[in-house]
Amino acid sequence: MARRVPEFAGRVRERGVTLVELLVATAVALVVVLAATAAFVASQRLFTADADAQAVEESLRFAGFVVRSVARQAGYSDHAPEARGPQGSEGAAGTMAPSDDPADLDIVGASDTRVSGVGDSHGAHGTRGINASDSLRVRFFGRSRADGDGTEPDGTMIDCMGFAQPGPAADTPVPADRAWSFFYVAEAADREPELYCKYRSARGGAFSAQPLARGIEVFKVVYGHDADGNGVPEQWLDAAQLEAMAASGDKVAEEWRKVVGLRIGMVARSAHGRGERQEAEEVLYPLGTDFSELSFRPAADGRLRRVATFTVMLRNALRAPAS
Repeated sequence: MARRVPEFAGRVRERGVTLVELLVATAVALVVVLAATAAFVASQRLFTADADAQAVEESLRFAGFVVRSVARQAGYSDHAPEARGPQGSEGAAGTMAPSDDPADLDIVGASDTRVSGVGDSHGAHGTRGINASDSLRVRFFGRSRADGDGTEPDGTMIDCMGFAQPGPAADTPVPADRAWSFFYVAEAADREPELYCKYRSARGGAFSAQPLARGIEVFKVVYGHDADGNGVPEQWLDAAQLEAMAASGDKVAEEWRKVVGLRIGMVARSAHGRGERQEAEEVLYPLGTDFSELSFRPAADGRLRRVATFTVMLRNALRAPAS
């Protein structure tokens, strides 16, 4: 007699997931997601910190390059044999009688000052500059092409915005023929400090100001004062101290003409805080520890900060030639 096979024979028995197993799987998945999120956030912070560090270094490098390049041009006059005025006269195209007017100085600055973005002012001492920053103004003659009409720049002399400057427009140069370059710190619309360049784009035209480097929050300058005329500075003074050396107000320009070098310090900060807790107050020395009285104590905002300090010895004599 044939045996009847049950209907469920050969079927695989199915069973669901228990609540405990579901909870364990969910917990494991949550741990994986949290670990991935933490890794992503950490990598994003690392990327941001690295980008900020590069931006700080680049700001300092670029600002230092521009300031050094322009400062070395202070007092330049074209004494090349081929130098000619518009009428073809030979000689020193930039020779000009010295003036006691501070506006005609090749190098001048102000200590702890704010500078207007218009006009030819470089500020006044003690007017509460951004983080006590100073200003620096440099003037020099440009240089024209030897094969031109005397008004076309040859590209060797540039202002702080990189615009080539031509030589004097006449055989007898006047102060208006010289280029202007101002450096100072001001705040952008979002309150971030920036190193600014103020310049005159056209001879006799209006002054304009443009930011050069973002994040520069301190700009300090001291001047190598050469009292005995041997070309070596006896002391380094800020702008206010240097002017205090003058016997009277009409002798201030004379003291500025004794400057043979500049020592410049800058502090740049990152755009974002690092989120790290600062245990102690940070103290920075923009001009080095030899000028500890000019230290800078930044806010405890967790931002990365770097200091750049450099010295520029002036190539061109600022004094009047000996008679």
